[in-house]
Amino acid sequence: MRVISLKFNTLQAISFFLSLLLALPTLYLLFYGYGPFFVKSVAFSSSLLSSIGLSFFASALSIVIIVLIFTPLAYYLSRHRNPIIETLVDLPASIPHPLVGIALIFIDSPTNPLGAFLYSHGIIFYYTYTGLLLALIIVSTPIYIRSMQNFFESLPRSYEIYAMSLGASEFKAFTSVVFPLSIRGIVSAGLTSIARAISEFGSVVIVAPYVTGWLFNNAYVASVYIYNEYETYFNASISASATLLLFSLILIVTSRIVNHLFYKT
Repeated sequence: MRVISLKFNTLQAISFFLSLLLALPTLYLLFYGYGPFFVKSVAFSSSLLSSIGLSFFASALSIVIIVLIFTPLAYYLSRHRNPIIETLVDLPASIPHPLVGIALIFIDSPTNPLGAFLYSHGIIFYYTYTGLLLALIIVSTPIYIRSMQNFFESLPRSYEIYAMSLGASEFKAFTSVVFPLSIRGIVSAGLTSIARAISEFGSVVIVAPYVTGWLFNNAYVASVYIYNEYETYFNASISASATLLLFSLILIVTSRIVNHLFYKT
């Protein structure tokens, strides 16, 4: 007769409790947002869904731009230690994000030479997609770069060393050898960065709390929309927050599934 031994894993129990403790505020919000504090007219209103759509759209577009522009920088840092560049990369993540919004407003102001040049050419950050995307790119790029840097460091270097031994430059080895092998890491880091961009509030509330123009004209960014609801009607902010959390959970679950499928293959 086989005896099954059940051992209590203390570390696993502590880890589960701590993770539950971290998730408790959001679970609490979901319960009350769709329960006792449910406001039907707000929970799935067109204005709320438009704000969520704007946040997801702008976040996805900003990550596409980040991938195209900053992936070579992540690769360089994975192969060369440079304290100056690393400090500059980490700077946006190390300061209060309202400073990013203030900086963008000032850069685009006619009171300085660069701002006067931008303004004279019709490049405006305030209440525009341009300002919103710039804010999201600045606050999300450090997360993407660090994630990709770790991924590049985990890759075997034999292929790129072989390519460079045949006369390829480091940049050529990156574009022709390393980059095609990095799709898995790019998708994983990109999804993580999108989640971070969706949650941004401090910078966008200053430079682009809402946008004017095509597609999402006059729609507020989701985080700003919920804050406005909080200032006007508390119960409505609970239901609105629960809906945004629901969409965010869908994104998180999707990213976990994609990561599982990539790492399984």
